[in-house]
Amino acid sequence: MNQKFNYVLLFVALLFIQGAIAQTVSGTVIDNYGTPVPSVNVIEKGTTNGTSTDFDGNYSLDVSDLSGTLVFSSLGFVSQEISIGGKSSINVTLTEDVEQLGEVVVTALGIKREKKALGYSVQEVSGEDISSAGDGNVTTALQGKVAGVNITTTGGIGGNSRIELRGNSSLADNNDVLWVVDGVPFSSGDTSDGGIWGGTSNGGGLLDINPEDIQSMSVLKGGSAAALYGSRGANGVVVITTKQGSKSQGLGISYTGSVVASNAAYFLDLQEEFGQGSEGVYDRLGTSSWGPQFDGEAREAWTGEMLPYVAEKDRLKNFTRTGVTSRHSVSLSNGGEKGSYRATISKDWTEGIYANNEIKKTNFDLKASYEINPWLNIDSKISYINTKGQQRPEIGYYSVVSYFNSMPMNIRLQDLSPGYEIIGGEHVETLYTTANANYRNPYFLQEQVVNNDERNRFFGNFTANISLTDALKLRLRYGLDNYRYETESGYLYGDNVSDQKPNYNTGEKFFSEENMELLLTYNKDLSEDFNLGVSAGANKMYSDSDELSASSGKLISEETYFLSGAEDSSTISATENFTEREIQSVYGFVDLSYKGYLFLNATARNDWSSTLPDDNNSYFYPSVNLSGLVSEMVEMPDWVQYFKLRGSWAQVGKDTDPYNTSQVYTLGSGRFNLTTSSEPNLLVNSDLKPEISTSSEVGAELRLFKGILGIDFTYYSEDTENQIVIVDLDQSTGYQGKYDNLGLVVNRGIELMTTITPIRKEDFRFDITLNYAKNKGEVKELVTAEDDDEFYTFIEDNGGVQVRGTEGEKMGDIFGYAYERSDDGQIIVDEDGLPVRAAERQVLGNIQPDFTGSIGLNVNYKNFFISALLGMQEGGEIYSLTEASAVGSGNALRTAENDRMAFFVDGVMADGSSPTQIVSAQEYWGRVSGITEEFIYDASYMKLREVSIGYNLPLSLFGGESNFIREARISLIGRDLFYIYRDTPGTVPDASAFSTSYGAKAFDFSPVPVTRSVGCSVNLKF
Repeated sequence: MNQKFNYVLLFVALLFIQGAIAQTVSGTVIDNYGTPVPSVNVIEKGTTNGTSTDFDGNYSLDVSDLSGTLVFSSLGFVSQEISIGGKSSINVTLTEDVEQLGEVVVTALGIKREKKALGYSVQEVSGEDISSAGDGNVTTALQGKVAGVNITTTGGIGGNSRIELRGNSSLADNNDVLWVVDGVPFSSGDTSDGGIWGGTSNGGGLLDINPEDIQSMSVLKGGSAAALYGSRGANGVVVITTKQGSKSQGLGISYTGSVVASNAAYFLDLQEEFGQGSEGVYDRLGTSSWGPQFDGEAREAWTGEMLPYVAEKDRLKNFTRTGVTSRHSVSLSNGGEKGSYRATISKDWTEGIYANNEIKKTNFDLKASYEINPWLNIDSKISYINTKGQQRPEIGYYSVVSYFNSMPMNIRLQDLSPGYEIIGGEHVETLYTTANANYRNPYFLQEQVVNNDERNRFFGNFTANISLTDALKLRLRYGLDNYRYETESGYLYGDNVSDQKPNYNTGEKFFSEENMELLLTYNKDLSEDFNLGVSAGANKMYSDSDELSASSGKLISEETYFLSGAEDSSTISATENFTEREIQSVYGFVDLSYKGYLFLNATARNDWSSTLPDDNNSYFYPSVNLSGLVSEMVEMPDWVQYFKLRGSWAQVGKDTDPYNTSQVYTLGSGRFNLTTSSEPNLLVNSDLKPEISTSSEVGAELRLFKGILGIDFTYYSEDTENQIVIVDLDQSTGYQGKYDNLGLVVNRGIELMTTITPIRKEDFRFDITLNYAKNKGEVKELVTAEDDDEFYTFIEDNGGVQVRGTEGEKMGDIFGYAYERSDDGQIIVDEDGLPVRAAERQVLGNIQPDFTGSIGLNVNYKNFFISALLGMQEGGEIYSLTEASAVGSGNALRTAENDRMAFFVDGVMADGSSPTQIVSAQEYWGRVSGITEEFIYDASYMKLREVSIGYNLPLSLFGGESNFIREARISLIGRDLFYIYRDTPGTVPDASAFSTSYGAKAFDFSPVPVTRSVGCSVNLKF
């Protein structure tokens, strides 16, 4: 007993001695300009004991050896070793390392390389920049942060996005960007788009990515940057690196939470002076606003009541609600000498501005790394994501926005709500006029239409890094992307427009993609001046998709909302679809550097695609790039700290979708249970070749005036030939069209990224980031090489407005109907006194902007910080079909001009004489609503895209550094707060399309209203 007691005393004494020896060392790390440097690694030399500086450059570390040494290191700075010497306070000034000014970025295949060694443009965005404004959609969060990247959205929360890197290179809209997360391709599939006539928009798989889990995002825009990804990377690659664990002084727990409120903010300009009727005469069942002027007098309304004849203002705004998004993320991370881990669980819940519209998402991520022995390190990541969507809003002609914009201005919301009556146990739509598909009750549609979707996804990888020798490394990786996607849609109630309602539809899809990869890398210093790196690898990608969908046909009643509830069992139908795809690849690359300032890189890859014919399924694409640090080669002026020149050339290919080269028949069942088969509408092409894109770029990077000014300039050129498109065939062939190779599309452009730091002091820093991009896309050839005015139609609306790619012209010309004009440019007026529409379509504009850009502002003053991002576009045109439709119904603001007095149209008759016939406002605007020219607007705009204002709370509020709270930050955030300028009639030019197809950018047409969002966020570390 006494012996055990002695051991206890000895143990306590040792703890006391250790505590007496241990000492806390703290201090601040600044740069040459007195600015605090965050995220500096502070390590007790010879141990794994360490920490990092906070936002203000402060650190605190418990050291075990009073005579030890602290090592301070950070990317872009020269590392320093400082003896502790018994001191409790050590302040450090780090100096910039010119050789590291290019920093390290993640490139193709997840390889980290020094930016100075790259011969092509790569722009990296930090995870903090992606998540700072509280946007849970990674695509919209990327808007405006990278030069040459244009993102358009549609469909409200969780809607689809179109991402273009350096313009549109495909006639067939084959412009999908490859997304790669921690080295594994991440499927962005299962998107859906609306159309002119309706539909819903779904952002698909990219909604599953958790912005809070992102460490960095590298955008590979050019062919050289993405060549190692093969055909899948031909349109560019977004490489995401997620956060990993690291040793923590505290508990290693962090929490991020935000609540954001969004309100519909931008609507078509409507008049509020005239109401229901025609030619100035009131009609209580009228469908347009060509009635008399509002006078407040009681009139019999469509409900049968006597109601004041006044305008119902802000109907669409009042129909919507305040959407609320709450996001919460908790992570636990730690690490040591042998390994690290990080586990994160996140929950997002977003309510849209329409009733019952919501998106719910749950993410669980676990990432770990462990060094099993000196030659074997294991990395792994596994993610589970559950994403649910409900009541995604309809867009297009049959959307809520369209119905409100054409509804007579005196119709009251309170009379339309709740949208139905219960008659005979059934929901019957409340209509303000006779039944017609063009005049519906939005409240009823909100209850009648059903759409739900859910995706359960498992994603991850397992990587083994093997050091065969000091110079020879082997990486083996297995990546898996697997999900189940379920959909449900239909109509709960019958209506007076279609006799096939109610009905029920359901679908289910299983998707799986496996990637097996190996990469062997050899790196050796050949001499004091030369370094050689040689790598060779292979990849096998296999994906399969199984889809099953079923429809009920008309249901017996509202109470039988399921498949077997069909009124007639013969209307129940089911469709099953299977697709498989495989790409086998080999690749290699060589890196040669000379004296750390001249770098040569060459890559080669060959793919074999299962979707192409055997004779054409192999395609090879090389790339080569060169970069040189001029500032290291020759003596530069004192005001030039860094000067780099670079150039590259690459060639990449694209394949096609499965089964476009082999005839596939659709099997079904006929009478007497016999199996039937039918041919497809499109004729396949057994000689189909891959698309080929050849690109080149040159650029320069400068750092001037001791880091005050940074410039990154790029000029690029890309030619894409053998476009895989559908060519129309004569009906006599039995097919609507066939797949074929044709066309040559060229893109030329420049990109300019500028950073300016006009103020850099110890407690005050001001940074400005400018992004500028200009691209011109042109159709050089179409079917033949001769310039014979051939054109490709991207899209056409029901009024005949087209978006074309015409041979020899800029891609994206808007063709529509203009006014018929005399030789001196005056509008021709017909015998009825109305303007004449030209018989043939003509070019009225083009959707390509002159340039796009953004301005980022960051201010840090002591514990306060402000960041703002302004987005802009100059040039390009857009056709406001939204306004044209509202003009026809008498609702648009311009239709109230001159109190709708009759007038003579300003123009001339065909013979040159003045018009003699006076016309009414209804006659005039009815004619004008079909003339495209009248509704072409400049698509230029500038807006405040994001803003964040925050404060880093002093740790003294929580009891000092000994408290379990290690860091605390609160922020006010805002998105799309206002437009500084725009030309469109109340609507916005950058988010008004009804779909994400290339041609849809030409149309402003009844989108889900763009919102103005404000909220707050909290960041805590323990």
